Amino acid sequence: MAQTEQQPGVESGPPGRAGILLLAGGALALVLTGLLLWWREGSRLFTDGLIAAIVACF
Repeated sequence: MAQTEQQPGVESGPPGRAGILLLAGGALALVLTGLLLWWREGSRLFTDGLIAAIVACF
């Protein structure tokens, strides 16, 4: 097995850091998309969507 040597003074972040950043970025994009839709379409879009989701459950 080959061992990798770390250079002194160079620290790497935890292995899951990139994944966490991607998830946070995706969540932020969804929130911003929702705000944009709210600004352009108003509450009608979300009210209609909520009613449609409830109806789809039954």
